[in-house]
Amino acid sequence: MAAVAVTLGGVAFRDFEVPAEIGFGGTQRLAVHQPLGGGRVVDVLGGAAGEITFAGTFSGPDAELRAQVLDGARNVGATLPLAFGGFAYSVVITAFSASYQKPWWIPFQITLLAVENLVAALPSALAQAGLDLASAAGFSGLSGVSLAGVSTVSSAALAMAQSGLAAAVSGAGEALSAASNEFSGTAGAAAPIAAMATLGSASSVLAGAAAAQAYVGRVVANIGLGAL
Repeated sequence: MAAVAVTLGGVAFRDFEVPAEIGFGGTQRLAVHQPLGGGRVVDVLGGAAGEITFAGTFSGPDAELRAQVLDGARNVGATLPLAFGGFAYSVVITAFSASYQKPWWIPFQITLLAVENLVAALPSALAQAGLDLASAAGFSGLSGVSLAGVSTVSSAALAMAQSGLAAAVSGAGEALSAASNEFSGTAGAAAPIAAMATLGSASSVLAGAAAAQAYVGRVVANIGLGAL
């Protein structure tokens, strides 16, 4: 079971659901003046985050639920945290389309407007690290990993937190894989019914641990920036 690499709000993308590519970027706003006599004066007005796009396929017994969660977030215009690799943004879903093929197989495409790049170098990287650690603590409650006592001044504690969250991601992934296998058997309904409860709890742990993992990673990165 591969570690989750993408989370959007409380939705975690797992295994082959993780998109092969994610488009991101933005523009730099400029005011260009061309005075008499030639030459050019350019006023740099600041960066503007652009759209983030990717596609994938929801799979498994909770495919319908996760598709409905994202479509509902699109409908209400919710601002959601997006994390993948070393990237993290606050985003709003501007477009979401899905193709319902089977209850457990729903391909989708999604377009997100980046409200804020949470990893960009900040004037006060250490202050941002503190905010990120607070956010990580909120998500870690879902994972069962305590961040009590972890601070931005202890690299050892941060390393232990990263290790614990990685173990939680791996363990939840294994639990999801085992529970999903119960739906392929033919020995009655008892095992699949029990597996549904495991899927719900393991998905929650996976989403919380993966999101907390991303925030702790940003803490470590911002501490490095603040020390420069």
